Amino acid sequence: MKFINNGLKVQVRENDGKGYKWTLLKNGEIIDLPEFIGESYGFQKVLGVPKISSLKGKIGKRVLETKMIDLFSHPFDDLFFKELIKIKGIGTKTAKDIVNWGTKEKLIRVIKKKESLPFRDDVEKKLRRKYGK
Repeated sequence: MKFINNGLKVQVRENDGKGYKWTLLKNGEIIDLPEFIGESYGFQKVLGVPKISSLKGKIGKRVLETKMIDLFSHPFDDLFFKELIKIKGIGTKTAKDIVNWGTKEKLIRVIKKKESLPFRDDVEKKLRRKYGK
């Protein structure tokens, strides 16, 4: 099963057939692990199939092709994600962090209890203003 590391750098022990090796997994990298091991490291499952698209361009007389991989085609609640992106000052990376942290209901619950949120101060203010009604 494929997992993505959304946290800090982590060294993961893998079996490569001949023995074990240590792999440094940085933020945003994907690794193929058994389900119980990936969950024990706290990685997030990669849902859906990566979507690959390509762009063609020209530099002078030379034709170039660039491939782009979208790993997050449908890994989470799309409606909440789109709602967060519409807030001025919250981009796709921050919105992904918020959606990976929890659901809209969890966010509203934490805001109503006046607990702190694990995001930057400016993002926290915007979220409190939007969902603290």
